[in-house]
Amino acid sequence: MTATRMRLTPPLAWLRSAFFLCLALASCWALAQKIDDIPPAVKNNVPPNFMFMIDNSGSMSNIVPASPYVSSATYLNNCPGGTRIAAGSSVDIKVVGGTPRFVVSGSTYRHTTVTGTEPGRCFDNNSSYDARLLADTVSGSNRVPGTYLDSQYTGHFLNWYFGDYGGGALTGWSDRKLVGSGAVQNRIEIARTSAKSVVDSLPLPPSAGASAAVRVGLATYVSGTGGLLKIAMGDLTTASRTTVKTSIDTLVPSGNTPLASTFADIGRYLSTGYTGTVTTANGSVDLDALLKLDGTDASPARNACLSGAPSCTSAASAKPIQYWCQRSSLFALTDGRPQHDRVFNNNTHIRDYDKDCSGANASTCVSSGATGSWDRKTARTYESQGSDYMDDVAKALFDTDLRPDLTKPAPIAPAVAAKNNITTYMIGFADPTVQNDALLINTATQGGGKFIAATDGPTLVDAFQNIISDALAKDAAAAAVAVTNAQITAGSVGYASSYNSGTWYGDLEAYSLDLSTGLQTGATQWSARDKLNTQTAASRKIASWNGTAGAAFSTANGTAFRAATAALSDGIINYTRGDRTGEGTTYRLRTYLLGDIINAEPVVVNYASGAVVYQAANDGMLHAIDGRVEAAATTRGQELWAYVPQLVHAKLPGRASTSFDHEYLVDSTPATAEITGAGAMTHILVGGLGKGGAGYYALDITSGTAANEAAAVSKVKWEFKPTNMGYSFGIPLVVNTAAGWRVVVTSGLRNDTAAGGLGGDGRGHIWVLNPSTGAIEKEFITPAGYGSTSAALGLAHLGKLANVAANSVVRYVYGGDLLGNLWRIDLDAATLSAPVRIAAVSAPDGSYQPITVPPVVGPVSGSTTKAYVYFGTGQYFSTEDVPGTASPNSFATQTQTFYGIVDDTSVASPSMPNIRGTNGATCPTGGGTGDLVCQSATQASANAPYTATHHSVDLATKRGFYMDVPVANGRVNNQAALTTKGTLVFVVNKPSNLVCNPGGSSYLFQLNASTGGAVEKTLGGGLYYDAGTVLADALSSRPILITTGAGTRGVLRFSDKTTQSREIYETATTAALFRRIYKRALN
Repeated sequence: MTATRMRLTPPLAWLRSAFFLCLALASCWALAQKIDDIPPAVKNNVPPNFMFMIDNSGSMSNIVPASPYVSSATYLNNCPGGTRIAAGSSVDIKVVGGTPRFVVSGSTYRHTTVTGTEPGRCFDNNSSYDARLLADTVSGSNRVPGTYLDSQYTGHFLNWYFGDYGGGALTGWSDRKLVGSGAVQNRIEIARTSAKSVVDSLPLPPSAGASAAVRVGLATYVSGTGGLLKIAMGDLTTASRTTVKTSIDTLVPSGNTPLASTFADIGRYLSTGYTGTVTTANGSVDLDALLKLDGTDASPARNACLSGAPSCTSAASAKPIQYWCQRSSLFALTDGRPQHDRVFNNNTHIRDYDKDCSGANASTCVSSGATGSWDRKTARTYESQGSDYMDDVAKALFDTDLRPDLTKPAPIAPAVAAKNNITTYMIGFADPTVQNDALLINTATQGGGKFIAATDGPTLVDAFQNIISDALAKDAAAAAVAVTNAQITAGSVGYASSYNSGTWYGDLEAYSLDLSTGLQTGATQWSARDKLNTQTAASRKIASWNGTAGAAFSTANGTAFRAATAALSDGIINYTRGDRTGEGTTYRLRTYLLGDIINAEPVVVNYASGAVVYQAANDGMLHAIDGRVEAAATTRGQELWAYVPQLVHAKLPGRASTSFDHEYLVDSTPATAEITGAGAMTHILVGGLGKGGAGYYALDITSGTAANEAAAVSKVKWEFKPTNMGYSFGIPLVVNTAAGWRVVVTSGLRNDTAAGGLGGDGRGHIWVLNPSTGAIEKEFITPAGYGSTSAALGLAHLGKLANVAANSVVRYVYGGDLLGNLWRIDLDAATLSAPVRIAAVSAPDGSYQPITVPPVVGPVSGSTTKAYVYFGTGQYFSTEDVPGTASPNSFATQTQTFYGIVDDTSVASPSMPNIRGTNGATCPTGGGTGDLVCQSATQASANAPYTATHHSVDLATKRGFYMDVPVANGRVNNQAALTTKGTLVFVVNKPSNLVCNPGGSSYLFQLNASTGGAVEKTLGGGLYYDAGTVLADALSSRPILITTGAGTRGVLRFSDKTTQSREIYETATTAALFRRIYKRALN
């Protein structure tokens, strides 16, 4: 269903009257609002290219020392000198009549623990041997190794391999040792199984017809002379995933290890579509000349290109790199160093590209870096026909834009230049010589990637997951930044959350703040993502709600949980706790345990023992994280305890499913407050779910820690899900009222019965709850006609007046809805009273403007009954809200507005203001004829700052101000902020469906809170600051205001995971008349 609301055509007065009349029957204008399960900004991402290069050289025939072999076990206590094979000997398996034998120096032996007629021999446990343990070739009536290279093994392993150990039979051998579970595996078998498992774990398109999440290709070696394309780079779908895995199964060991030439072939294949000059770190050169193979090692001279690929120079060939921002990564698995790989001896562009054998470095190379010595280093070990070119090729591929013809559109703000290069990741597998090889490590480092060693199947899967996670990391987007206090002092710490849409994990990072800017200084102090991965499922303290009380989220309470959610099996409970058993088979394989964090900001509470950060995430939990950064705090960055609302239990099986599609679970910022009158509870946390579902949960956070899981359970107070509750997007208000402390929540979004709704009457509901029990103290409901079962009103967010003291009594709160209505709620009124509608806002064409942010409420100077209510309009819930998409709704291009509306609470039923008068889309000199003064902002040229009018606002005759957003298709979808000196600060986001753009662009505006016009530099001076500025080619969070020694700064977090600090303009000599209303830590 397309979320489209009817537009009106001014300036005909009768149409305006019809508009206001129709608001009494709101459903005649509205269709149910669509809310996507995937952030719209992510849909602009292009899938990265992942080229898997899996070693199929002969040495991949070697057996892997893996389970059931145990390196710490005792298999043979003593091997006497007379029967001991000399250390360093070459050992070959020989299967004689199905029984294990081995050959050393031409003689055949049996192990001393095995019966037979051959001489018995054993191995020194502490010595190393060169052995070939797979009998892959028939020799007469026996089986022996073929032509593959041997590998190094310990005598301890060889005693196990040839001895009577492992639980397998000593007869019936075919080509290798039998064990209780079958037979041992060789490297290629483990590589195939692990690679297929990893391919299975890669994300598929989120829905039928959706764009791919990743693109995958497969390469290997061909006849030991270069690279072979097995699977062309393409979108990973259910069908193509099967094709890739089938191709992986066809890999068989043979030949040499031509790593450098294969990397060059892969680089030229990925650059298909471009011929000509490229710019390298060493100057400009023709691309084919840069990667040319010169014919050494008995291979013909040729231009690089994968064998089996279409022509790398033909414009008609399929192009692996499709967009200017598309990242390409090479995942190379090798069990050996380069061999038969000296094909760049005469290529002066590449043979010493990294200059590690040039100039002062020449002395570290064989023959001072002479070409005939193939760039070899005196301190490194090489194979007989090996070379040192691999790191040179990797660096060249990383340095060079391989598709310079794919150009980036001109940015609206300075941006880092993009290039279509290749990041190289190396996995050194199984063979001891590659576990810490300097050339392999240097190749990954110079190639911009990582090197990881793997010894068996599980560590190989982990290695693949690690490098894939690293390659996906730049997909991360960010939520707002939170600071520990408003006044930055030495040692101040910032916390920022983010998410990765590749495999849908999140992170919360802590960092020190620069005292002058509020930006990060120094390295990240900790990552909650990494910390949580080290915590075992059994050690975590996780609570939930069983329908009547708190309960440990464990299988011990599974029966009680399943009374409400039958699909919540013990396996799902354990998976949610962090048990990795069954991942990749029964359950979805997770890169990290911490779920994606999209709309939930971190909330910091300061205790005497230190800070605790409360972070909601879409793994279904609220996490309490130790916010300390001091080295003495041994649990810094660790999860102290967590809470899984019963409200999301039904979604947990889907999150664990191997056919997982992203869904929100706990995706709303919680509120925290210090309260009284609630018994032993002095601090409370109340949170919603966002698109995760309907309802709110409450926790006693008087203490931020939990000694055990029972202590975590004791924190659970209540869950609240009444009839007529929609998606709980709003941050609860925890306020001190005339009747005591209360929690105030709304019905949120989609409390209707249309497709995608959660059920309900569609009207706006406000509930006032007892903080200790969650019992309803009062309920307020919008009048009939404002919301319906077919289209919910969408009253989600509330704001309250900023008071001098946090415990001051609050009477009035304000909220807006999707139909542009602004409501006043009197918390002292009788239950079931209707909220008072104080304004209805509309665009210049008369169509109503959705309010999707909490209002900011400030005082009106000189009045005890009036309040200024500030808010902007516009929505960003789905791709339908984005201009240029297939089915945009009317709000994608609607003119949005920022308002400051004065409410006189002494008037029980105020008249509705005629906001624009006859202004329409214009803003006449002096502010126009409406009840609100019009201000306007303009640019002198594209990307220039915005200057604004500064008309006076006489509240004796006017009821506030408005400014139409001067950015075409821009909207205010984040809460504004207010400084102590009366500057309003808000962000305008302009969503885009432009491929490669991280959601759109953003702009920062600063207005005088009393007039809505430009901020005067000095009171009465007549000079004004710019009102707006371009921020970034990315969407922005709400501004977080901090005070530094140099004044007020606004810290903003962007959808490309960057952060900016901007000066906030305030009028000099202005007294502090306004209180900050953004969230800050409790002290």
